[in-house]
Amino acid sequence: MSEISLSREAVAAYQRDGFLFPVPALPPAEAAALADEVLAFVDRGPGRHPVPWTQKAYLLLPSLDALIRDERLTTPVASILGEDLLVLSADLFVKRARSKGRITWHQDVNYWELEPIGDVLTAWVALTHATPDNGCMRYSAGGHLGRLAHEERPGGDNLLTRGQEIAVDIDEAAAVDVVLAPGEVAFHHALAPHASGANGTDAPRIGFAIRYAPTRIRQTGGPPISARLARGADRFGHFALEDGPDAALSPAALAAHEKALSVHAATGFSTI
Repeated sequence: MSEISLSREAVAAYQRDGFLFPVPALPPAEAAALADEVLAFVDRGPGRHPVPWTQKAYLLLPSLDALIRDERLTTPVASILGEDLLVLSADLFVKRARSKGRITWHQDVNYWELEPIGDVLTAWVALTHATPDNGCMRYSAGGHLGRLAHEERPGGDNLLTRGQEIAVDIDEAAAVDVVLAPGEVAFHHALAPHASGANGTDAPRIGFAIRYAPTRIRQTGGPPISARLARGADRFGHFALEDGPDAALSPAALAAHEKALSVHAATGFSTI
């Protein structure tokens, strides 16, 4: 499967709706191999690592670091954001079989202090099938055109750490199920309202959410986070640039991840 630039029509659809899917990226067998590695990683874990290992997981696993910089992803993203790209975070979402965890309606950037806010794009890579039965995402078309008020209701089955939820009603009947096959990707705008349900199946649902932004983006508050250069060049220097891991869960990788997350957790990025 080769790198593919998005057509003008596809970019226009993203700008109109706030999302675009499915975008082909990886062969199913490659996605399945990554899913197996992620599950083994989840089962083994990084021991007593003091920060959330599901966030910025590319700093721990070389395969995920390669994926965020893979031209099969960055080329279509560049069609929307431009050639010079950073990854601000990239997070594993694993819903175990028959798990009740869900994600309430929210906008990703509600707590992120970034400018321009609309320049952040999430590429949600399906490593397994994503269906309504196993808790796929749902999008609300057109909701990315403005920032919406949120309420915080932590606890229960909500997988968002603050329990953040959009404080106005979303038309569930008009929401779109983000059905993806392994290796397909959904792109959504930083302000696109989205949610997901529980996994009612006997198999896990695994996704990898990569937060891309052009290198011109900057923080407007909070402690400065680090970022990974994914494509092109960084001519602005707004973020300290990260290196990839030398080996999976190596001492150096664990130390770099802990350093990055110690700052990351003090910002709004810790709510994802």
